[in-house]
Amino acid sequence: MDNYLGIDWGGTNIDIGVVNSSGSLIARSVYPTSSNNTKEKFLELLKNVLALYSKYNIKAIGIGAPGLIDIKNGKIFDLPNVPGWKNYPISKEFGRSLKKKVFINNDANVFTLAECKVGLGGHVKNALFFTLGTGLGSGVVINGELLYARTSAAELAHIPITVNGQKCGCGSNGCIETYLGNAYLIRNYKKKTGIKKEITVKELYERALLGEKAALSVWEEFSFYFGRFLAGMVNLFNPEVIILGGGVSGAYNLFKPMVLAHIKRYAMAPLSKGLKIKKAKIKHAGIIGAALWAASNCAA
Repeated sequence: MDNYLGIDWGGTNIDIGVVNSSGSLIARSVYPTSSNNTKEKFLELLKNVLALYSKYNIKAIGIGAPGLIDIKNGKIFDLPNVPGWKNYPISKEFGRSLKKKVFINNDANVFTLAECKVGLGGHVKNALFFTLGTGLGSGVVINGELLYARTSAAELAHIPITVNGQKCGCGSNGCIETYLGNAYLIRNYKKKTGIKKEITVKELYERALLGEKAALSVWEEFSFYFGRFLAGMVNLFNPEVIILGGGVSGAYNLFKPMVLAHIKRYAMAPLSKGLKIKKAKIKHAGIIGAALWAASNCAA
């Protein structure tokens, strides 16, 4: 059975693993994005990882990147939260240096691929997938097929929800991502409480569970924005299910009822009927999906 290197490239961490062609994770390691965010450092990291996992005879490399990707040509158009990669032909350049075929897609698309192939097992025809973390990743499956066009497509995070909103990493203002990312959650909490020390989203979730008013208020506002946004997506795509992954989804049990209530209120009733919201099933879906993307391209 062939093995592939899957890379889940996030704004905080670069999660790398060896995955076989059936989607099973064999080995894994994690590295900080901040220490490997230049082209030279990232390339050196991958050389070291390939040496580390040399016994697995890696056939190809799949990368899930947090931004807009030219899938056909293996090129990064832009990574809003990771500067310095605009218009970079990563498949060509990294493939030549690493002596391996390199295939790249949007990180949410590869997450979607993993959930469809391994998690849901292809049983759902129409679904929306979101990764909640540093930003908001999105994937769309219509009639059982991953939606993409000339680019990785489905950049739902960058739909503007207000005219004069906060500055977004994409260069625009008022994108829904600016109201849902972990940085916004923490900044909102600090504004409400006046605290100066650093706090994690996990701690914010735990404080809300303990009944702290400020923490609860942050999650209520998050749920309102996310729920209204998802209501629009339900009206547009009419999905059977919405799957949520990423670090912020750790608070799923807290915000799910509120988000669902807002969807029911703001979406058109026939379209939201029977809609389910579920937490992602696949652990390390970004790695697995990236590897499966490489595998599918090798087989094509």
